[in-house]
Amino acid sequence: MFIWSSIAHLIALTSPGPDTAVTIRQVSLYGRNAGIFTSIGIGVGIYVHCFLAINGISLFILENDLYKFSISIIGSSYIFYLGISMLRSYSVAEYNQNNLQNSSSIYGSFFSGLITNIFNVKAFIFFVSLFTILIDSIQGIFFYLYPIYFSITSALWFMLLSFLLTASKTINIHKNKLINYFLSAILCLIGLFIFIKSIYEYF
Repeated sequence: MFIWSSIAHLIALTSPGPDTAVTIRQVSLYGRNAGIFTSIGIGVGIYVHCFLAINGISLFILENDLYKFSISIIGSSYIFYLGISMLRSYSVAEYNQNNLQNSSSIYGSFFSGLITNIFNVKAFIFFVSLFTILIDSIQGIFFYLYPIYFSITSALWFMLLSFLLTASKTINIHKNKLINYFLSAILCLIGLFIFIKSIYEYF
């Protein structure tokens, strides 16, 4: 059962979503290192989801419409904010490419990955479903190993994505203005879609 769950997890990872968008955003603005720290933030967020799911907290949250709605609104608003701020961040990144890239952009990338993942309702639902299947096989040390496994593999996937996006001059997206504008629009659309959908489902 764990093997099938791992495959489902890998498929979910490779599917485009907020985590992928925010990773590409950080790589585009600040380079590979920022993408790596974003990946670590996503990995920590995945661990939090696993911890909440394995202890039944996520199920409690999802059963409460207000909690679910609040998480969706916070998550969608933050993604929209990332999209809007990306336009300004491009010029800021150009002006401060040394100091900003090595300090605040690194911490900002970690928290961008963490917050985007934690406030992703789909991640809540996915890991609740995943651990509902796995719960019977989680005994002893596996109670601690499964969340660590999903967290590490998630971080590694987005780290790999960061490397691929900056692997050569041909496909390097760092400081590419056109990609910057495109990603800004995508992030704004994702945020708006989640926001509108959340309001429609709640009311």
